[in-house]
Amino acid sequence: MSKVKLCRMADLTQNWSPRGGSTHVQIDDKDGASMAAGTVWFRDCDIPFTLWYDEVWICHSVETSFSIEVGGVEHAMQPGDMIWLPKDTPLRYKSKGTTTGFFAVTPPNWEALRPAV
Repeated sequence: MSKVKLCRMADLTQNWSPRGGSTHVQIDDKDGASMAAGTVWFRDCDIPFTLWYDEVWICHSVETSFSIEVGGVEHAMQPGDMIWLPKDTPLRYKSKGTTTGFFAVTPPNWEALRPAV
């Protein structure tokens, strides 16, 4: 049986990428979990990305505006909103100001499966 793991946002320090994101994987296969999950911040960014895993993204806070664009359609998100993003979805994370959210992905070893660029 896997152990319970409590994760607190207050314990995280943002490590901003040049593109304007700060991602923190807090639960994954190393914990014996059947999924991975974590916290992410976006700040004044427009990040194109294609998923190689299934993801559920839950919006926690929005300073000015946040959306996830899929197929030319912008999905504006507010605190409490949730979106499912299937594997192989090309998208854009767009933030004005700082946005915080939580993600859950499968498979739990998703980082190890990153495609070669």
